Amino acid sequence: TTPALVNPCLSGIYWNATRTQYWGTGSSGSGLNQISSPTGLYIDSNNNLYIGDSGTYRVIMQSLSITTNAPSGTIVAGTSGTSGNSSFLNLFSTGVRYLFVDSSQNLYVADTYNNRVMRWASGASSGLMVAGDGTFGSTLNQVYSPYGIWVDSSSNIFVAEYQLHRVTKWAPGATAGIIVAGFTASAGNTTNKLASPAGLYYDEANQDLYIANSATSTSTVMKWHVGDLNGTVVAGLAGTYGSTATQLKSPMGITLDKWNNLYVADRSNSRVQLFCSGTTTGITIAGSGASGSSVTSITAPYDVKLDSQLNLYVVDNSLTRVSKFRKY
Repeated sequence: TTPALVNPCLSGIYWNATRTQYWGTGSSGSGLNQISSPTGLYIDSNNNLYIGDSGTYRVIMQSLSITTNAPSGTIVAGTSGTSGNSSFLNLFSTGVRYLFVDSSQNLYVADTYNNRVMRWASGASSGLMVAGDGTFGSTLNQVYSPYGIWVDSSSNIFVAEYQLHRVTKWAPGATAGIIVAGFTASAGNTTNKLASPAGLYYDEANQDLYIANSATSTSTVMKWHVGDLNGTVVAGLAGTYGSTATQLKSPMGITLDKWNNLYVADRSNSRVQLFCSGTTTGITIAGSGASGSSVTSITAPYDVKLDSQLNLYVVDNSLTRVSKFRKY
């Protein structure tokens, strides 16, 4: 039987500091067991791991039931080794970023340099553009460098626009979004602004968006209630980046567990930080804070996810691999 899950912030029991499994061979390539400049991650309800493989313009799916290292995966979106502009519905730019999979197994991909979000039905050979028009700009029918994406239970799509310092919400079938966080093309450290938003998480029950401000000069995670004009910093010190337990430096991917504890890929500090719900002092649960290729190191983490047993998955962007750290 599977043991009952316990809040790690109450138990004080964390993760094995040594990588227990990895995806990718550690060298860039287009083989099905390789990844190149990996970016976003997603774990669906069927225990499949999706990896944004930006260097080969594709998304790879891996079954978590396979426990060997560097297993071969399946291409579920894009064409290996072939990029394309926004006139192509079957190709991505070099900017595959964050991912989302809904309950119908539709895959959403932030095609960053084509300035659009694509939706790929399970088994489809091409996608549909569901946010943005494939051009860059600041009007509400455009998305400029989409990074983090989230799809709620009503199929509304939330998009973190890295270049425009805003998050927009796109209703199903909409040709334009509405701004739900930040100001268009205005970055800052005040509570009403974002700065190069990257990772995104939506707590639908409480209607709270969690947004990673990846700009080094800001380096925070904010919680922003949908409908409010201001957010609240929940991790990091606005305008004061660093490597202490209360600081971040260029945070990227984020996720929450069912107790609303926050996990942050602290990219420029080469670590993953856990912020227990309601606290602003982080606990390092993966990585040493220094880049490296050892089994206890991560370098420039881009995204972080948890599976149903709280095992931790980290995109090791600079070392072209995804690492698993087993929950004790």
